[in-house]
Amino acid sequence: MRLTRLELHGFKSFADPTDLSFDVGVTAIVGPNGCGKSNVSDAVRWVLGEQRARLLRGAKMEEVIFQGSSARKPVNIAEVSLHFSNEEGVLPIAYREVVITRRLSRSGESEYLLNRTPCRLRDIHDLLRNTGLAADVGVVIESKMIDALLSDRPDDRRELFEEAAGVGLYRDRRRSTERRLEETTADLARLDDLINEVTSQVRSLARQRKKAERHTEVTARRRSVELTLAEREMASWMDELARLGEELGGLRVRAPEGEARGRAAEQARDAAHAARAAADTGRQERTRVAMQLRESQQQLQREVAVAEERHQNAVQRRERAEQERSEGAAFGDRLRAEWDAARAEESQCEADVRSAADALQRAIVDEEAMRGGVLAARDALSLAEANVRDARERIHRLQLERDGAEREAGEVAQRSAVLGGERERLADQLQRAEHELAAANDTLAVAQGAAGQATDALEAARARARGLGEQEASARADLRRVEEEHTGIQGKLSALEGLERERVGLAPAAARLLRERDQFGPGAILGPLSDFIGADAAAAAQVERFLGATVHAVVVRDRAAADEVRAWHARTSPGALLLLPLDAVLSAEDGTDAEELAARVQSEGPVRTWVRALLGKVRAMDGGTAFVDARGAVWLPGSGGGAGPLRRKAELFQLRADLQGIGLRRDGAVAALQRVHADVVAAEGAAAAAAHADGLAQQEAQRAAALRDERERTVQRLQREAADA
Repeated sequence: MRLTRLELHGFKSFADPTDLSFDVGVTAIVGPNGCGKSNVSDAVRWVLGEQRARLLRGAKMEEVIFQGSSARKPVNIAEVSLHFSNEEGVLPIAYREVVITRRLSRSGESEYLLNRTPCRLRDIHDLLRNTGLAADVGVVIESKMIDALLSDRPDDRRELFEEAAGVGLYRDRRRSTERRLEETTADLARLDDLINEVTSQVRSLARQRKKAERHTEVTARRRSVELTLAEREMASWMDELARLGEELGGLRVRAPEGEARGRAAEQARDAAHAARAAADTGRQERTRVAMQLRESQQQLQREVAVAEERHQNAVQRRERAEQERSEGAAFGDRLRAEWDAARAEESQCEADVRSAADALQRAIVDEEAMRGGVLAARDALSLAEANVRDARERIHRLQLERDGAEREAGEVAQRSAVLGGERERLADQLQRAEHELAAANDTLAVAQGAAGQATDALEAARARARGLGEQEASARADLRRVEEEHTGIQGKLSALEGLERERVGLAPAAARLLRERDQFGPGAILGPLSDFIGADAAAAAQVERFLGATVHAVVVRDRAAADEVRAWHARTSPGALLLLPLDAVLSAEDGTDAEELAARVQSEGPVRTWVRALLGKVRAMDGGTAFVDARGAVWLPGSGGGAGPLRRKAELFQLRADLQGIGLRRDGAVAALQRVHADVVAAEGAAAAAAHADGLAQQEAQRAAALRDERERTVQRLQREAADA
């Protein structure tokens, strides 16, 4: 893993987008004071997750954003990106280049990106774990920090050394495990609180059940007493019913006389109603006649008005006649005659109106007289009905008083008889209650002994459950450790498999040939030589050191396929490429020495001839630092170079084997956890059964104590009742 590039935009003095490339070797930044050299180290520390603005030479985090100058405005976002080369697969991610980005806006929003994808700061810390990269480690050291490190306390320097040694991962795991253990302890304390609370509720429910049983018993006794009282009341009601039957017979004898008086009163009321109806009819007739008279009067008034109008017309005509006297004296005489006739007609109408008004007055007087008679008759009827009701009420009150006196006399006699039997019954009950009290004392002693035994059994069951719980916690911790190992190996295996699928580490020309293999026809390009060789880690390292770049060779079908690839290579110029045609090596010796490299690897299919040709008669010397071939030539490889495809393949094989072993360990841990969990469940069931038995025993003891108390109260009550009786 190597830092290849640093991109800055809007961070401190880097207002414009700035791209710093780091080639192989040492990269130095030189400049005068105040030119921004320290801002580069601050940018590296900031993008790795530094949260303390003081270490970035600021008061608050927003100050890392470019604040502006006299020549340009401030920016709103600061962004820094680190580019790492991951061709060797150091970082557990299936990318050749890894880009870590941090972005901050003036609104306070901050985000982290991994290969331009939003992520959490925790994800970046997990990715860079065991690489020595972090904001709080010594990967970025300023000149003044060296003196601070030398003058720090030993504990502070120890943290730096532990982080450099890769202990931080295990320290974080220990802290997370301790936090989980604290949470588990808090959960267990909460469970104990819940158990105590439920136990108190169980006791409360036991008391409530005892009260309910007492209520049921008292209700049964009350019902028996109520039945006895109901029986007595039924007998008294039967006596009263017989008496009421006799009274009913007497009332039936006196009923015809009352009915006759009632019929006479009803006849008088009917007659009064008939007289009232006749008076109403006469009044209506007189009202009709009065209306007719009013209409006649109005008709006469209208005729008088007509006559007056005619009179006025006549006066007008007379005036005209006087004016025209010379034209008609005869016409004046006729007008006088009409005038006389109209006066006579008016006198007659006035006489008719006066006679009609007199008739109407007489009719009104007659109506008022008839209405007074009807009211008097109605008052007399109401008075008679009130007298009848008062008489009936007095008779009913007298009958009730007599019945009450007779019932009280019977009850007194009956109570005297009952009290005599009650004294005898109380004596018998007192004797039985004393025997029951003695039996209750014996039962209480037995119940208290059983309760003590149940309590001891409960404590033993809880102790066993606690012990099994600790075993279960230990088994769960073992399972978590195995799961973490399994997850770590699984992640590493997935990363290596991704690198293997992507052909990371293969020569560029060989990788390009494999990507474009379809243009040469099916079966022309068989694959890289490393796909057909298998070996353990030590043998793979020696084979890679001996073969060098030959390990990136590509196996082809024959020389014709090699010629086609050669033409393609001439057109595209992808780089150095080694081809191994299968028909180029006809045969190889089968006999091999155990010390030869060919004997320490496994080859598959027709590639065995090339493996024998390349590795046959080759022996490793001094643990693989030198090699001797069949000619006696000594090959001394360099010490540089990382792991190649053969070692990665061997590592994949070893990881799969380790993963299988850890899977078996995990299955064993799961089985052990299941067994312990089953034991815990059984122990908890036994504890619950013991708690239930203890509760039953306590309830039985409480019930026995309550029964004893009840028997004592019964004896005392019976003694008081016997004294009262």
